[in-house]
Amino acid sequence: MEQLPALAEKIRQTLIETLSETGGHLGPNLGVVELTLAMHRVFDTPKDKFVFDVAHQGYVHKMLTGRWDRIHTIRQYEGLNGFLLRTESEHDCYGAGHAGTSLSAALGMAAARDLKGTDEHVVCVAGDAAFTCGPVFEALNNVATHTKKLIVVLNDNEWSIDRNVGAIAKIFNSIATHSGYADLHQKAAHFVEFVLGKEARRFAGKVEESAKGLLLPQGGTAPTRSVFFEEFGFRYYGPIDGHDVGLLTQTFEFLKTQNEPVILHILTEKGRGYKPALDDPGKFHGLGKYNIETGEVASTALPTYSQIFARTVTDFAKVDKKVVAITAAMPGGTGLSVFKKEIPERYFDVGIAEEHAALFACGMATQGMKPFLTIYSTFMQRAYDMIIHDMAIQDLPVRLCMDRGGLSGDDGPTHHGLFDIAYLRPVPGLVHMQPKDEDEFVDMLWTMANYEKGPIAIRYPRGNGPGVTPKEKPVILEIGKAEVLAEGTDVALVGLGAMFEIAQKAKVELEKQGLSVALINPRWIKPLDAGTLEDQARKVKVVCTLEDHVLMNGFGCGVMELLSSAGIQTPVVRIGWPDEFIEHGNVPVLRSNHGLTVENTVAVVLKALGR
Repeated sequence: MEQLPALAEKIRQTLIETLSETGGHLGPNLGVVELTLAMHRVFDTPKDKFVFDVAHQGYVHKMLTGRWDRIHTIRQYEGLNGFLLRTESEHDCYGAGHAGTSLSAALGMAAARDLKGTDEHVVCVAGDAAFTCGPVFEALNNVATHTKKLIVVLNDNEWSIDRNVGAIAKIFNSIATHSGYADLHQKAAHFVEFVLGKEARRFAGKVEESAKGLLLPQGGTAPTRSVFFEEFGFRYYGPIDGHDVGLLTQTFEFLKTQNEPVILHILTEKGRGYKPALDDPGKFHGLGKYNIETGEVASTALPTYSQIFARTVTDFAKVDKKVVAITAAMPGGTGLSVFKKEIPERYFDVGIAEEHAALFACGMATQGMKPFLTIYSTFMQRAYDMIIHDMAIQDLPVRLCMDRGGLSGDDGPTHHGLFDIAYLRPVPGLVHMQPKDEDEFVDMLWTMANYEKGPIAIRYPRGNGPGVTPKEKPVILEIGKAEVLAEGTDVALVGLGAMFEIAQKAKVELEKQGLSVALINPRWIKPLDAGTLEDQARKVKVVCTLEDHVLMNGFGCGVMELLSSAGIQTPVVRIGWPDEFIEHGNVPVLRSNHGLTVENTVAVVLKALGR
């Protein structure tokens, strides 16, 4: 036990040094060092099950379960995944990447254990931000009826990616900061310290619970655990210091003996042990390489699509009072911190609640506002029912702005935005587009701002574009009208969005082979430009589509369906991601491995031409 503080320091130093070279989720992992140590000291994985919400804070768990010598490979190609992964280790009992899944999964494990008659412990670790997710409350509603034994750790650091918002955050804060509660807890801790044995600890717990009821009656200045948790069937303990490894260990030893669902509320510091991370928790939630001494991240010369989006929509909102920005706990990642700072009254962060965000946007749209709903492509999947049932059926002009549309590189399969074309393409009346460069991106955003016929979506990639400076005044694009940049008679290259640059380079290489090559920027995923695509297909021997999306039901499929319906027999070959979950790693490496390259495009076209 006396060695654990030194081990905690060693873990923190290893994380700080390693992630300065690889990037990753530094702040969350620095905050759970003592918690993870205590859990592994008291429980025995893989028999006992640890379910981490999101699982981005699982680096310490990986280090303590046989992967310390590979931690330097975290989020690198063929290295450790940045989240827990069932195929990576038997100690990772449940994979994740999105918030709010842990309690339901842990409850399912506990219920299965009860049915089997085994005795393993199930421990769920969820940050306070997870309690802004609907699925967590759906799980809470079922705990008492589905199991008699479950340990939930509420890791309270007041942050998700950005500072937490809403009533739930205020409730947790009021519990943690109530002076009577804090004083009472300190007295109870001293009592347990001097009186040994399980029976004494149980007695101390009863004394504490009784005193809580006296100090914090229902309707008092702070909510009691009975108001918030006991009605769900949990026994509430805490809040306690989440960086006191001895207290955590002692508490877990006690909780192991309890035959009822329990919640342990711990208070931690996101970024503990590294001043730059403590000073800027949002930045150090997840970041690229950084300077250890200063915490500075190397900046790119070009603005990212996220930065351009935020600046552009903020400028629109300054002119058009109907424009509002909505995000689900992602002001930093989406760039909307700019909007928040400059137009706070029309900026809405709803927490990690994508379904609610979509419905909230629908409500605003019914009242004549122009909501820009800004959510990563991978997270927009969670609001799919709302897109169909609430937006599309009612023709509500909600602007779906899907950041990270395409490969998300080192974050891996939970974060790749490779399915939005497939899930939006069947929705009647929905407009969907993707720009080839930054200038066209701003034109598309302006088109969205002026579109009122129904839901309209745009997907754009992570990071930088080709570096085209937007013109001073954007123009409204004609819905469903593609851009033909070159005519040809042998092959037509149709490069969507981020893949347009690959199409351009492939055109040059194919022309070196003596081929006549048409080049098309489709712009529109839905509606497709039927006239242009049919016309070009009739002129060439092969059509080649390129997309940063899975091939299954993707953009290329849409082109094939269009030409087939028109009775055009020109063969269509497609470049895109295969029907599998794509691993994490460097984008150029992954593209090379799966054929999203100039070389493979040329080879596929030549083969189709019999060359």
